[in-house]
Amino acid sequence: MPVRRAVPAVAAVLWIALSGIAAAHSFTAAVLVVGDNVEQDLAEAVRGFLLAADERDGHPNETSDGHLGGVDVHVLPLPADATGQVEKLTGSPDEPPDVVIVLGPQPAADKAARKSSPASAVLVQPLLAEGWSDDDRMEGFIARYRLAYGKEPGLLAASAYHAARRLDVAIRPLDRAGPRDALQEAWQASEFGLPG
Repeated sequence: MPVRRAVPAVAAVLWIALSGIAAAHSFTAAVLVVGDNVEQDLAEAVRGFLLAADERDGHPNETSDGHLGGVDVHVLPLPADATGQVEKLTGSPDEPPDVVIVLGPQPAADKAARKSSPASAVLVQPLLAEGWSDDDRMEGFIARYRLAYGKEPGLLAASAYHAARRLDVAIRPLDRAGPRDALQEAWQASEFGLPG
């Protein structure tokens, strides 16, 4: 009789341990857009971000919006009242996000970053410089965006894609979206270039 009672207890402990591992291997990334055309820009930024989150580490039957750094990522578009044009997200993660990527013109982006949740790692992605679409390194992104969405990507899509690639590089050696200081340091190290 003691053996029969031990089996369910061992199974319960194993389930709890595996659940903790699965939960630790995912994070929520908010894409916060500021500026004049927030609803349109947010939808475009989310599309660019999702392309990067779909480039590596994908698998069938995903329950997340993709992977960055080998970790499941759930995308939270912000501001919440500007999500009318956002499509194709798998879930609706709870706030506060683990990471907030702020996109938009300066100084509005820095101001929004200062107002973001202190519980999140807040990372400001500068908008790409004029002529970004002529950069040879963006050819693959542009082709994938056209194929996925049937139109040319704009500045916000390209900048969000770049931000997601930077986040991928920052998270990969950490195997998670933290600790916050290490993530912010790795993010800053990716500022001047990404691996091909």
